[in-house]
Amino acid sequence: MNTPICPTCGCSLVRLGIKKENSIDYIQDNSEYRFCCDGCLDIFKMDPGKYLKEISNLAVCPVCLREKPIELTTKIEHEGIAYHFCRCPYCEDQFTKKPVYYIKRLAGEEIENVSNKMC
Repeated sequence: MNTPICPTCGCSLVRLGIKKENSIDYIQDNSEYRFCCDGCLDIFKMDPGKYLKEISNLAVCPVCLREKPIELTTKIEHEGIAYHFCRCPYCEDQFTKKPVYYIKRLAGEEIENVSNKMC
C-alpha cells in the first residue's frame, strides 16, 4: 500500500489529515513526493537521499495510522495484498471487521474519519 509519508518528518499525511490537494508536492528524479509543509520540503532539498533512505522501510498501520519500521510490524493479507500493523491486537481485529474502510482510509480516501486513537 502506497500511503503518503512526508519524506522529511516521516509522518503519514493521512494521520495528519492532509489531503493530496493540501500537501506540498515535489518532483525528485522523476518521482513525486508529498510533504506536510514547506519547511519539510526545504529540509528535504538539502539532502534528499538521506531522507528517502530514512523512510524507505516505514509502514503505516491501517487502523491507528502509526508509522513504524516494517520489521517491527505484523501483517495480514487481504485479497492478495499485505497490510502491515503496529502489532496491536486491537488494530488487527478492527481491520478484519472493516477491511475496505481501512484500506480506503490508508489510501487517503477517508481522511475525514481519522480518529485520534493511538496504540
